Amino acid sequence: MTRRRMFAMVAGVVLALAVVLPTSASASVQARPSGAQKVAMCLSHKAFPGAERTIHVPEFVVGLLLRTTASYRGPCATYGDSALRGDGRLTAYTQQEHGKPHAIGVTLTDPTLDGLPHEPPTDGKWCFDKDGDGNVDLMTECANGYGNILQLGATAGTPFSYLMVDWNPHGHGPSGVYDLPHFDVHFYQQPDAQRRAIRPGPCPELVNCEDFQLGKKLPAAKYRNPDFADLDAQSPGMGNHLIDRSGPEFHGKRFTHTFIYGSWNKHISFYEPMVTREFLQGLQTGSRADTCAPIKQPEAFEKSGWYPTKYCMRHRANRGELTVSVEGFVHRAAG
Repeated sequence: MTRRRMFAMVAGVVLALAVVLPTSASASVQARPSGAQKVAMCLSHKAFPGAERTIHVPEFVVGLLLRTTASYRGPCATYGDSALRGDGRLTAYTQQEHGKPHAIGVTLTDPTLDGLPHEPPTDGKWCFDKDGDGNVDLMTECANGYGNILQLGATAGTPFSYLMVDWNPHGHGPSGVYDLPHFDVHFYQQPDAQRRAIRPGPCPELVNCEDFQLGKKLPAAKYRNPDFADLDAQSPGMGNHLIDRSGPEFHGKRFTHTFIYGSWNKHISFYEPMVTREFLQGLQTGSRADTCAPIKQPEAFEKSGWYPTKYCMRHRANRGELTVSVEGFVHRAAG
C-alpha cells in the first residue's frame, strides 16, 4: 500500500467516525489518552461540504485532512451573511469552542479577486456635491469604494456584531501609501444605525463638518495604542481611522497589509485589517505564505469581553477560498 493510499484510508476512517458516531460517542473517542497533542479541526468532505463536525486530532493528521478533504483548521464555523463580490462571494464567519472565540472573519471564494469593479472607484452610495455645480462627480465626489455589510451569525462574547468589507479599486489616501487596490475589512462594534448616520459633506474626505468634529473626539488615551494617530482620515458611513505611522508602508516599503483602529465620538468603533489584492493573489498562487500579524494593544478596554491580538490572511487551497480574520482572543475586563 502506498503512503498516499494509506493517508486517504486514514482520512476516510476519521471522517466516517465523525459522521456516524453520535456527538457524545465521538467526544469520548477524542478524549482517550494519546501520545500526541491534539488540535481542533473542522472535518468536512468535499462531496458534502455542508456536513461539518469539529474533531480533535494529532497535529500530524492535519496535513492529511487538508490534502484529502475540505476540512479546515479550528472548530467549525457559524456563518453569517453572504454577498456577491467580483466573480465570487464574501461570507462572514465565527469560529468558537467551549465559550471562547477562535476566529472571526470573512471568506472570499477564489473567483472574488476576478471581475472586481474598477470604474468608477466607488459604488456611489456616499457622495456630496462639493463644488456645488448641481452634479455629483463619481470620480471625485464619492467615497468608500464598494461596500458590503455582513452580519455575523455569532459574536462569541466579542464586541463585534457585523463586518463591513470594502473593495477599493484605486486604493485611498494617504497618496503614495495606501493607493494600491485593496480590501478594507472592518469589524464593527459601533451600532449600525449610528455608523450610517455619519453623513457625507464638504469637510476632509467628504464628511459632514459637524460629524467631522465628532470624529475628532478621540477615545481616552488608555483606550488607544499610542502608535495610532489621528490624520483626519475620516469617511462618511465609517468614521475616523487612526493610523499606525510606524508601519513599513510609511518607510519606503510597498503596502501589503496593515491594521487600523476606527474611532467615533470618544469610542473605539471598529478594528480594520487592510490587505492588497496583490497580497491575496500571492496567497492563492503560493508565492506568499499564510500570514498573521500582531494587533498593537491599548492599555485598557471600555467594555469587558474577548478581544483579538492578531489579524490573519490565509488561503484554503482545498476549499478554494481566502480568509481575512482576527484571532488570538484574550478576555479583557473593563478598565
